[in-house]
Amino acid sequence: MATLTTAQRSAAREYLSRQINVNYTKAQFDAALQAVEDYFETTARAGLGQAIETAAPTVFSNAQKKAIAGYYLLQKSGREGIG
Repeated sequence: MATLTTAQRSAAREYLSRQINVNYTKAQFDAALQAVEDYFETTARAGLGQAIETAAPTVFSNAQKKAIAGYYLLQKSGREGIG
């Protein structure tokens, strides 16, 4: 269920190679990134949407929920994105 482009995966590898001191292959990194993506797309996305809906029923559209969750994740990660 890949949604990241080849360029986005490459940018992630490049960024993380400067941030974490781990000896990994491209295939290992891509597998780890795919695992995070699969989890987010199948579990976290639905859970986040439902959590926001429970907190504020019928207030936010799906696009607004995505923006809220995205902003939170950017702030939580301590940086403003990869690209």
